[in-house]
Order: sequence, then C-alpha cells, then structure tokens
Amino acid sequence: MLEQYQKGNHFLQQVNPTLKLISIVVVIFFMVPIFDPWTPFVLLILTVGAIIILGGVSFRFLLLILLPFSLFAFSFIWINVVFPNQRGEMILFQIGSMPVALENVVTGISLGLRSLLFASWSLLFVLTTEPTKLMLSLIQHCKLPPRFGYGMMAAYRFLPLFKQELNQIRAAHRIRGLGESRGLTERFRETKRYIIPLLASAIRKAERVAIAMESKGFDGSRQRSFYHVVPWTKKDLFFGGGLVILYTGLIFLRKRYLF
Repeated sequence: MLEQYQKGNHFLQQVNPTLKLISIVVVIFFMVPIFDPWTPFVLLILTVGAIIILGGVSFRFLLLILLPFSLFAFSFIWINVVFPNQRGEMILFQIGSMPVALENVVTGISLGLRSLLFASWSLLFVLTTEPTKLMLSLIQHCKLPPRFGYGMMAAYRFLPLFKQELNQIRAAHRIRGLGESRGLTERFRETKRYIIPLLASAIRKAERVAIAMESKGFDGSRQRSFYHVVPWTKKDLFFGGGLVILYTGLIFLRKRYLF
C-alpha cells in the first residue's frame, strides 16, 4: 500500500523530494511562535486536503494513520487542563473539584492541532516520496556523499530480503521439528535462533555491498554522472510558490483578525 502511493503519478509524487523535505522544516519554524488554535487548524485541513487530492491518498487510509497521532494530540489538551502552568481566569465548568479554564483548553487545543499538523506534513512527505528518489535528490542537489546515500538505498532494499529470509528460517526450523514456541522462555530461545543467522546474513550482505561500492568508485572522490536524474521542474515552482502564498496569506489574516 505504501509503495503504491509513493510510486503514484499525482502532483505531490512529482515534486522534488528535497523541496518537500525543506517544506517540513519551514512549517516547523512557522508554527513555533504561534499559539492560537485557528492557524494550525486551517493548515491541517489544507494539508489533509492536499494529501488526498494532490497525492491521491485514500481518505480512509489517511484517517487510520492519523488516529494514533490524534490520541497523542488529545493528551496535550488533557495535560493543559489537568496540569496547567497557570490556571486561567474564565472557568467553563468543573470536573469534580478541578476547575477547567477556557485559556487552558485553548492552549491545549493549539498544541494538539500543532502536533497533528506536524504529523500530517510528515505523512505528506512519507506517502508521496520514493526512498530511492529521495536519496538521489539529496546526492544530486544537497551534495550528500554517495557512500552514505547509496549505502542507505542498499539498506532499504535489504528489508524485503530480511523478511523473506526470516520466513525461510522459520520454515527450516519447522521441518526439523522445532515447531512454534508458546511460553516466554521458549519464545526467547526462538528469537535467539532467528537473530543469529539473520545477523550473519546481514553482515555478509553489508560486506559485499561495501566491496562493490568501493570497486565502483562510490566514494565521492570524483564527479559522476547519474543514470536517473531528479530535476527541478515547474511543479516544484508551483509547490514552492503555493507555500509562499499560503504562509503570506495566513500571516496577513492573523495580523488582521487575531491581533
């Protein structure tokens, strides 16, 4: 499911990964001094809409991923209501003997929405960016040393192989009559039986990749050409320009209506 969205042909999938990575940093710095609930709420709605419309991500799938982050966001509201640094003056109601102030609720909602906004932007990046394309973009545009970029790409490619090897090890153990463990002690021993051959296989793969990369000259000491180039396109200009217009408009509206 994740690779299906990452390899899609929608607008966000065609934006340069470096620009999307920079946009996350811009959002974080933009939201640091903001404590009203309306700004993160508007940005959250626009971000979710962009993921669905411009990224082609299913609304149901996105909600399922955001559900754990929603619980985390609710914890900010609860902490600010129950354990505030300073109790507000406008009391809304009481929970037992504990007064609940409007100022504390607003602060908690603002922090909760801000955490949801950061999570949604992270999902925008993860769901619409291929890891291989990201590493190539960082190598070509951010001068990431090839030894690190291609090393991380190779490690990412190994993950499905490790899952396949784990299934093979389990099948081999069943053939030899070891079967499935039930108690905690047996599960610990079973995990130990799996870890040792997987670590040995990982070390062999890492050594082979290191030798292959060194023999091919992936050490950053020379100027290399690329089989697959991640260029800057008009979509990057539209994406960056849209962010500038959005943040400029939000700053103007905040100064006009919130202050």
